[in-house]
Amino acid sequence: MASWIKITIEDLYDYLISSQVDILRKRMLADKQGDPLADIITDITARIRAEISGNTRNVLSSDKAEIPPDLKSAACYLIMECAQSRIPALKLTEDQVRLANDAREYLRRIAQGEIPVSAPDSDIFSPNKGVAMISHRERTATGNSLKGL
Repeated sequence: MASWIKITIEDLYDYLISSQVDILRKRMLADKQGDPLADIITDITARIRAEISGNTRNVLSSDKAEIPPDLKSAACYLIMECAQSRIPALKLTEDQVRLANDAREYLRRIAQGEIPVSAPDSDIFSPNKGVAMISHRERTATGNSLKGL
């Protein structure tokens, strides 16, 4: 078990030059529009949690803003890519594009059960638990076999 984390805007400074983060946060905003990175972080966090829940063996933290700590870099790369699309003149480097693609591939492998994720040490939400039919018996009593009764 591990303490799951919430991605913050400050985390992005570890993956981008501070001037890039500032441009993504403050340029090309509509009147009264707030910092768009907060909403992008929420969206990418939800996407990551959906990929995690794609494997029925995984459980999620009950806090919808938390992801496993080992997915912090993947989240930041995807947030960076999504935020950049707001400003077409700001191009990602080849390395940044590669890292975002790697993050998507990593999440795909998690969803397929190839890579385990750490279980949260807080309250657990298990979206995949429910009633499931594991097997069934072959029917020996049918309408035809019971016709003479």
